[in-house]
Amino acid sequence: MIKKKIQNLEVKNFVIHQLLKDAGTRVVKSKQAPKLITIGEKEKTFLHNLDKSYHKKSNPIYGIFANEKPHFKNELVNYSKNGLSFYDFSVSVMNYYKEILQNTPAATGGYMILCEYTNKSTSKDLMLVLMINNKEGYVVNEVSLTLEDIKNLDLSKVDVACLINLTEWENIEDNLETDRQTYLSFVKGMKQVSYYFMSFLDVDNKRTSSESTNSLIIAFDKYSEHKNWDRNTKIKKRNEVFTYCHKCMIFKNEILLSTISTIIDPDNPEDFEDFSTEDGFKVSSVISGDRSKMKVFKFLSYSDDKLKIEFDSSLLANETIHLDEKTKKLTIKNLPQDLIDKIKSLD
Repeated sequence: MIKKKIQNLEVKNFVIHQLLKDAGTRVVKSKQAPKLITIGEKEKTFLHNLDKSYHKKSNPIYGIFANEKPHFKNELVNYSKNGLSFYDFSVSVMNYYKEILQNTPAATGGYMILCEYTNKSTSKDLMLVLMINNKEGYVVNEVSLTLEDIKNLDLSKVDVACLINLTEWENIEDNLETDRQTYLSFVKGMKQVSYYFMSFLDVDNKRTSSESTNSLIIAFDKYSEHKNWDRNTKIKKRNEVFTYCHKCMIFKNEILLSTISTIIDPDNPEDFEDFSTEDGFKVSSVISGDRSKMKVFKFLSYSDDKLKIEFDSSLLANETIHLDEKTKKLTIKNLPQDLIDKIKSLD
C-alpha cells in the first residue's frame, strides 16, 4: 500500500541548499548544491511522508502572492514560462532568502529544500519549499547536500514550509476559469519565523472571511454525509459549531479549526480537522468568520401550545423565509407540495 502511494507522486525536481546562521547575528554562510539530486526511492519516500504530514499534521493556512516583494514569484514565472532551469531558479531564490536572513537578526538558518512534483490522483503540479535542520530528525549530508538518512524523519516538527499549487496558480495567472481563489498553503509556526519566511515568499494569507467560512461549511456538510449522521445529530453539531464561532466573533477571538473538530467529536478530536484540511476543502487552521455566512450553521426551532416551527437558517439567507419585524409576519416561499396538500386537507 505504501509503495502504491509513493508511486502516486511523480517527483520531477529535488534540491537542497544550505544557509547557516545563528540567531542574533547578520552573518549567513551559504552553500549551494552542485546540482539537482537524482531521484531515487529515498527521495520518493521522503516526499511521500512529507506530503502526507503536511496535510494531516500541520493544518496549513491558505493564501496567495501579495505582489509586494515579488522576487520569488518573478523567478517562478521565469522558471514556469521563460525557460529558466529549476536549478538556476533554486539558486536565485536561495540567494534571495539569504538576503532576508541577513536583514533579520533573530532569524536562524538551516537547509532549504525545494521539490517539484505531481500528484497523479489529482493531476496537480506542486512545489514544496521548506527549511529544516538536522536537530529535528533529518540527516542531510553536509558535503554533497543530499538526503543521507530518513529513518528518524519527524515531519510533525516542520514549521517553516510552503506548498504551491502550480496548476491553480498558473490557471489564475493565465486568467483561466478556476473554482479556487488560493494556491499557496503554508505552515504557521512561531510568529517571528513565519514572518520572515512569509516575507521571502511574499505571502498574503488574508483570505476573505466569506471564502474562509464557505470552506468550513462545505467541509462540515461533506463530513456529516461521510459520517451518515441522522437529522438530529447534524442539527445538534451545527448549533454547537455556530455557538462557538458566534462567540469568537463577538469577542474578536480566533476561530480555531482544532476547537471545532473537538466540538464535533470529543472522542476523536482530530478527525474533522484531518478531513477538512484535505486539498478538496482547504479549511485553514485559523478561520476568518463571516457573520452572515456563519448563520447557515444555526438551525432555528420554536414551539408553544399552538405552534411548532423548525427551519434551517440558510432559508433566511436566501429569503425563502422572510421576517417582517414591523408587522410580525413570517413569510414562507416555495412551499413543498406535500405541505400544501396537508394544509388543503384541513379545509
